[in-house]
Amino acid sequence: MNAPPPLASLRQRFPALADGSLAPLDNAATTHRPQAVLDALARFYVESNANVHRANHRLGAAATAAYEGARRRVARFLGAQAEEVVFTRNATEGINLVARGFLEARLQAGQSVCVSRLEHHSNLVPWQELCKRTGARLHWLEIDDHARLAPPFEFPDDAAFVACTRVSNAVGTIVDTTALVRAAHARELPVLLDITQAAGHLPLDEGTREADFLALSAHKMYGPMGLGVLVGRGERLAQIEPQLFGGEMVESVSAEGARFRDPPWRLEAGTPAVAPAAAFVPALDLLDEFGVEAIRAHELELLQRLLDGLAAIDSVSVVGPASAAERSGAVSLALGGADAHTVGTILDMAGVAVRAGFHCAEPLLRQIGCGPTLRASVAAYSNTHDVDRFLAALPEAVEAARFS
Repeated sequence: MNAPPPLASLRQRFPALADGSLAPLDNAATTHRPQAVLDALARFYVESNANVHRANHRLGAAATAAYEGARRRVARFLGAQAEEVVFTRNATEGINLVARGFLEARLQAGQSVCVSRLEHHSNLVPWQELCKRTGARLHWLEIDDHARLAPPFEFPDDAAFVACTRVSNAVGTIVDTTALVRAAHARELPVLLDITQAAGHLPLDEGTREADFLALSAHKMYGPMGLGVLVGRGERLAQIEPQLFGGEMVESVSAEGARFRDPPWRLEAGTPAVAPAAAFVPALDLLDEFGVEAIRAHELELLQRLLDGLAAIDSVSVVGPASAAERSGAVSLALGGADAHTVGTILDMAGVAVRAGFHCAEPLLRQIGCGPTLRASVAAYSNTHDVDRFLAALPEAVEAARFS
């Protein structure tokens, strides 16, 4: 087997980063796309532009082959079976589908849905709304003073379901999802993991392989926007009731009603995102080519360099785990009273792209007492120049924001 290419060569494959004018450190929000993904999008519309499954001409056959081939490719990347993979618009839609189509009919008043304090709004608001509709309650899995969610994991007697992230998008905390899933399954509790910030950054752990449901978005993994994935393990997918109805998801329709197709197609009503699905394949190929283990090691070095540099800047403080080993991707900063949005704007003028705000994790940052924050987040194509450029520009940006 050939050795993977050096990660230093990866950046050359991303046209948006080719001229070196940008230090892209907003990768927790979305990643850039390699040329292979852009080419695949264009190629689909030129060579395979048709709807899937129904057409009996060569373009339709090519479109169907691309779409179902993408399903198999995603399954292989996630250690799943193809029939366990549902394409959605994004991770948010997948989580809502589980909340409405799987849990709502099973959840009773007085029961609880367990979520961690680390959650993105996408893995919090659907469960809040579900509890309102059913009379259930939300139970928080609490974090420590360093925003860590650590075993042993304990669930209340009335628990019915567990939803948790593997990596916090806001502060970068890695959750021991193997321990969490096994603790939940010991209580026969179904588990949904939001792996949006972990996929492509961390190797799959056993918890990810064992969870009942997984949700992710392609655009966080160098793939196109507008495509998400929901994985339902084994019989779990068959237990989800469709929430959207119409074409594609039906086997047959009469004047009296419809008969639905088997999963996963019954959960994919209407024309699917065929071109983004086809273009997601080269993004997954790229991740496998360079190796997620190597990407994790590379990002860990960058995170350590970032944390070491930040420790020398008096005007900022790091939110969350102190150790780089406990993090993936993101480092969130409190700025000692300087406005995070102003600092972010000043950094943008210096060619450094970061994120300012609550990062769709407002309850987390309000509990910690430090929001809004400034967040820098790395990706496989990030390099030491990006980190050093950010560290060099940050003190002046903070100082300038205080007097703006």
